[in-house]
Amino acid sequence: MVTKKKFFWITIVWRREYLFAIIFLFVCGFFCGLTRRDEPVDAPSLLPSAVAGKTIIIDAGHGGFDPGAVGRSGLEEKTVTLDIAKRLKRYFSRVGVYVIMTREKDIDYSAMPEAGALTKKRRDLLYRVRMANESNADLLISIHVNSFPQSIWSGAQCFYDSELPESKRLAEAIQNSLVTRLGPNRRKAQSADYLILKATKIPSVTVEVGFISNPREEELLADPEYREKLAESIFYGTAVFLTQEARSAAPVATTAGGGAGGTLTAKVYPELTFPTLEPGTACLYFATPNNEDLSFKPEIRPLPELEEKSKLQKAQVILEELAKGPGEGSVLLPCLPGGNWVHGLRLEGTRAVVDVSSELGTFINGGGASEMMAIYSLVNTLAVNLNLNEVTILVDGVKNATLGGHFLLGEPIKPRPELGPTGAQTAGDTGNYLRR
Repeated sequence: MVTKKKFFWITIVWRREYLFAIIFLFVCGFFCGLTRRDEPVDAPSLLPSAVAGKTIIIDAGHGGFDPGAVGRSGLEEKTVTLDIAKRLKRYFSRVGVYVIMTREKDIDYSAMPEAGALTKKRRDLLYRVRMANESNADLLISIHVNSFPQSIWSGAQCFYDSELPESKRLAEAIQNSLVTRLGPNRRKAQSADYLILKATKIPSVTVEVGFISNPREEELLADPEYREKLAESIFYGTAVFLTQEARSAAPVATTAGGGAGGTLTAKVYPELTFPTLEPGTACLYFATPNNEDLSFKPEIRPLPELEEKSKLQKAQVILEELAKGPGEGSVLLPCLPGGNWVHGLRLEGTRAVVDVSSELGTFINGGGASEMMAIYSLVNTLAVNLNLNEVTILVDGVKNATLGGHFLLGEPIKPRPELGPTGAQTAGDTGNYLRR
């Protein structure tokens, strides 16, 4: 009897020690998995202290009345972003990160059911900015799904505010993680004037997890297993960033940036030049189909009638030509729809004020890429042809409005010539993009 009891006690102790060993190996394996040798992190011992105790705010884009981008199958951006945000929260919570969610169900923050869509989108955006600035969080990760009128583009991409070096490093770390874990993707982290990035006071990144306008990627975004991979990739990239910041002893938080309620305002970009134009020609900015970055290729279009027009008349003709899209045979992609979407146009010295229709939002379809390209297709085209310093865009005559839920318009916008490769395409030239 004594022998049996002794054997029973030894068995319990052995099982308990075995259980502790399993738990220890699991924890070590988890953190070793976060710091694989092929990543630029050589101090895995820093990871627990670098990540644990941080506060991260996760923003699931759109929601409630605003579905965001919608795919051909009816898949809505707001559903995808919320699901990925919840999965990402679980990853962070496992390593001692306190997570604040801007939403955990299908809601918006417009608080004005009777208001129009433009007003509700603006209020929702500003509420999220205020929530981020009042959260005392260390980082903000905003999750969105991209869209473009044509289905050629694909690939996840991170965006950051160029005024915050920490945001750029965070975006690059997450972008690298997305590329290495999700397969072929030639996109790189890119600066953008998203309101959620520009108006928050902490390092922030917007992760566009893919193009819902691409049939193959829409199918992937509907797959729970793929969403799990997306969440894991975002988590890993963030962990790498925090570890690198801890290793370099660089502070993560910063007080630089705008305050709540900021808009897409004039910003100083690198001193790059536009192409030189011959008399009787116009330079129109269309998107390149290279599926690597959001970039333009200027098309030089002969328009002899411009030589006899006043500056305002010239602007009207150029916008009409922009709405017609790329020239026949061109592989370039239109960023704006055909038809008459300009309600008003006036020139004030070196600035143009353009009032556009809110119907552009339908063409943009909630995508951050399509909204950004539409804005700068218009701004760059007017700036280069009329020698302007900035362009102000109103929506249905309203200031501080948004077309796709990412940019708040109404303040002067400076052109961004760096969004395009060097050189210009002549109308009818097919270029070499299809061979890239």
